[in-house]
Amino acid sequence: MRLPGLERAFKRWLVRLFGWIIPDAEYRPDQLDLDPVRSILVVRQHDQLGDLLLSTPAIHALRERFPQAFITVIARVYTHSVLLNNPDIGRVLVFPEKPRLATPRRLWALLKGLRIHYDLAVVLNTVSHSLSSDVLAWMSGARWRLGSAEHPFAGARANLFYNIVSPAPASRVHETMRSLAIVEHIGARADDAGERLGLTPAEEAWGEEVLWKNHLLPEKTIGLNLGAYQMPNRWPYRSYAALADWLAGEHGFQVAVFWGPREEELGELFLGAVNVEVAPLPGLNLRQLASVFRRLRLVVCNDTGIMHLSAAAGTPTFAVFGRNDPEYWRPLNRNFYGVWGPDKTKASAELETVKSGIRRMLARTETV
Repeated sequence: MRLPGLERAFKRWLVRLFGWIIPDAEYRPDQLDLDPVRSILVVRQHDQLGDLLLSTPAIHALRERFPQAFITVIARVYTHSVLLNNPDIGRVLVFPEKPRLATPRRLWALLKGLRIHYDLAVVLNTVSHSLSSDVLAWMSGARWRLGSAEHPFAGARANLFYNIVSPAPASRVHETMRSLAIVEHIGARADDAGERLGLTPAEEAWGEEVLWKNHLLPEKTIGLNLGAYQMPNRWPYRSYAALADWLAGEHGFQVAVFWGPREEELGELFLGAVNVEVAPLPGLNLRQLASVFRRLRLVVCNDTGIMHLSAAAGTPTFAVFGRNDPEYWRPLNRNFYGVWGPDKTKASAELETVKSGIRRMLARTETV
């Protein structure tokens, strides 16, 4: 059975069905009085961790534009926790991205959250157009639905699900700026394009306590996050081990090492290759990682969602890029630096280049 082909055919049928159901109406922002908007739904459940965090400046822009509005965001099970306690967001709805995650309790909570009256729904599609995101915005019953004209469905009008349509960018732009362009269409602008997350005082204290329990001084500790979901996105563990030897052996830094679930073998390989004493801190969840990262002098990582998490936590972050072009995917936060291998792979990023970049980063506050 060719499931992908059947899925595409089903989506085409759904698009035609909604084309018959949804009225053909489109409004320019200058035709609308949006100042009375008091409830906003932002739909961003289609993407991975990094994509979600890249959209937080757009959510902040909505907060600035509508300071009295209550903002709800839909995100997937895996990523939603990074939105909790964000001062720009009032409520987070959880979308089960896989059938096994679609428990009755989760589905009921999502449906209940969708049926609250919304004045405005905003769909932050970027590199692709998500039909499920559009349907969720439509299900909310929001009077105004804003989305991009980019990546229209084949055979459908650009405003099929939206009655306010942001023009598609004339050329490729950074992913943060792509999301910002959608909300700028209705006058929402961000004073800072950096990614954002909120930690409670208790979470910040927990992160500091973890470091003290492992005899790590925050101002003298550099974190290395070894993993990445996709193997091509990993800088070689031997390179990380050599970097740890350099940081600790030549410059006196303490090194905390992180890896995620199902990356135990990677951690063991690293520990077998490193020559200096390091503090392994594996298995932390996303909010725990952010709490520890917040206290570190610097985090070195791959260009994965953890890179965005570290930058959003406000930590100086250094990343080794591979297949993703940093021009479009790097965090726009201050104190971020990245290098790209000559042949655009992790393995081709040379250790000396990484060392040079780290020296440059640390020299902004203190010479290594």
